[in-house]
Amino acid sequence: MKLILPYGKETITLEIPEKNLLGVLKPNPPKTKEKIDIENLKLTLRCFLKDGKNILVIVNDYTRPTPTAEIISMIEPEIKNFNFRFIVACGSHRGPMPDELVQIFGKYTELYKNKILIHDAKDNTKLKFLGKTRRGIPVWLNQAVWEADKIIAINSVEPHYFAGFTGGRKSFLPGVSGLETITANHKLSLQPQAKTLALEGNPVNEDMIEIAQMVPRDIFSIQVVIDPAPISKRPDKGITDFGAKSKEPENRCGASDKHQIYSIRYGDIFDTLKVASEDAKKIFCVPIKEKADIAVALIQEPYDINFYQSQKGMENAKLALKDKGIMITASHCRKGIGDDEFIRAIAGTKTAKEVLSKINKEFKLGHHKSAKLVETMMWAEIWTVMPIDDKIIESVFMKPFHNLNVALAKALEKKGKDAKIIILLDASLTVPLVQQ
Repeated sequence: MKLILPYGKETITLEIPEKNLLGVLKPNPPKTKEKIDIENLKLTLRCFLKDGKNILVIVNDYTRPTPTAEIISMIEPEIKNFNFRFIVACGSHRGPMPDELVQIFGKYTELYKNKILIHDAKDNTKLKFLGKTRRGIPVWLNQAVWEADKIIAINSVEPHYFAGFTGGRKSFLPGVSGLETITANHKLSLQPQAKTLALEGNPVNEDMIEIAQMVPRDIFSIQVVIDPAPISKRPDKGITDFGAKSKEPENRCGASDKHQIYSIRYGDIFDTLKVASEDAKKIFCVPIKEKADIAVALIQEPYDINFYQSQKGMENAKLALKDKGIMITASHCRKGIGDDEFIRAIAGTKTAKEVLSKINKEFKLGHHKSAKLVETMMWAEIWTVMPIDDKIIESVFMKPFHNLNVALAKALEKKGKDAKIIILLDASLTVPLVQQ
C-alpha cells in the first residue's frame, strides 16, 4: 500500500506492505473543545494587574508551537496602558532570527519591536542571583524579572521527555535562567524518574517548581494546549531525497491547516499546569495495542529546525518500539545540527556505556540528550533520514540513509517479512502508550 504523509511543507510517499502496518499515530482530534471564555480571561487579568506599573510578559521561543501572537491579541487591551515589555524565554537556545521572531509575535513584531527583550543565558551582566534550591542549585534569573512588579507567563503545554510536561514553571527555568542554573537542573535528567509525563517525584520538575516559587513577583500564568493540527493537507508533491512521488495515492494522512487552541488555563502558575497537563494527555497520548519492530518517526515543524530539537521525537518513538527494534527518524533539520555538544559527548567513544560514564563525570549542557540517545541505543537501533553529514551520524552510533523508503525496506529486510511497523506522523507531539 502507499501512504501519502504530510511532512513539513511537503508530502512524503511511503510504500508499506499492508500486513506489516500496525498504525499511523498522530495526536488525538478532540471530541469537543474546552470552552474558552476570553472575556473572563481579560477580567481576571485586569484584576491581577490592578496596582501594577511595570509588566513583564514572558513568551516561549521559536522551538515551541505556542500560539503566542493569538494570546497577545487577547490580552493586549489589558496591558497596553501599562509600561510593559516582552521577553523571549530562550533558555540556553540561541536568540531568534528575524523570521523566527515573526513566528513568535506575528503582526506584533514590528509594532512592539522596541519592547521585546531576548534572554541570553550566557550574558552574566543581565543576570541576578536569587539563592540556591534545596538541592544546592544556584539560581540566576534575568534581571528583567526584578524590574517588573507583575509578570505574565505565556506557555503551551505538551509532554516533555525529562520534565514531564512543558509549560508553567519552565518560563523561569530554563526560560529566563542563567546557563549555570540550566546546566545544574538538566543534569537531574540523568535520573530515571525524569521522564515523559512524570511530574510527581521528577527531580527536574521539582527543581523547576522550587525556582518558580522563589520568584519575588506576582505571576499570572496563561497555559495553552493546542489541538493536533500541526500539519496541513497539501498537494502530493513528493520529496526528492526523502521519498518517491506517487500519482495514485491509496491513503492520505493529514490534518487541518494550523494549530487550533484546545484549552486555555489561566491564573496560578502551579494550579494551571496541573489542569493543562491533563488536557495535554487527552490530545497527545495515543493508545497502542502493542509495540512495533520498526518505528518511523516523522519530525514536523517547529521541532525539525535542527538535529538537537528533533531528538525529542525520538524519545516518543522509542515508547512504540520493541526491544532490539529499529527506529527510523526523518527530519528536515532545516538549520543543521543546532547545539552540537550532545554530539561531541558521543563522538570519539566506542560504546554506549563509555558515553554514560563520561557524561556522569563531566556533565555539560546538551549531555542530557546524549544520555537519552545512548540509553535507547543500548536496546535498539537508530537510523536517520536527515540532511546531516553521514560521518557525523555514524560518529554517534546511528545509521544514515537518504531516502525513507530505502531505509524502511532495509529495516524490513533485517527484521523479517512479518515485522510490524508503527508510524508517528508528528513524533515530537505524540506519546504512544501501550493499553493495559
